[in-house]
Amino acid sequence: MRTLGLSLTLGLTALLAACSFSLTLPLPDQTLKVPAMADTQGQVIYPAQALTFPAPGGVVKGVRVEGTLEASQSLTLTLALYARTQDPENDPDCLALRDFTQTYAYACPVGPEDEKVGEATFTASRAASLALSGQNLTQGVQQGRLWLGMMASGLPAGQLELTFKKLKAIVSVGL
Repeated sequence: MRTLGLSLTLGLTALLAACSFSLTLPLPDQTLKVPAMADTQGQVIYPAQALTFPAPGGVVKGVRVEGTLEASQSLTLTLALYARTQDPENDPDCLALRDFTQTYAYACPVGPEDEKVGEATFTASRAASLALSGQNLTQGVQQGRLWLGMMASGLPAGQLELTFKKLKAIVSVGL
């Protein structure tokens, strides 16, 4: 009887694995304006607008996001990259970063809504490859909406623009 139970368990596991599949979901580009500061002072800088896209449907079991992060000037540093699914505008701990007419970003302390999902390393370059993963990315792709942000020190003088480009989510969907 014990062998039958083990066989049923293994068979059910194989059946569930067969009900899973991966798909590639292209994500839109997103630009993040970073104010002129030497470092983000322990804050994560998020864009004011979420990255939005059609949700894949089904049960998203895992996500890996790949792409490129391009900077408006040559950099030699490593950026810590974060994801969140809660709108920073509605987070009382986040500070709105404004120009004369509008909010362009938020500075948020790392909290329960923020998850480090990877890093981008620039070596005297304007572009870095991305390979991001984490629970917040999985939830954000499931919802069709998320914020990608960064934290760093050693930033150049003057405002910096970072653009997440050619992003694609490799999504594992299944039971």
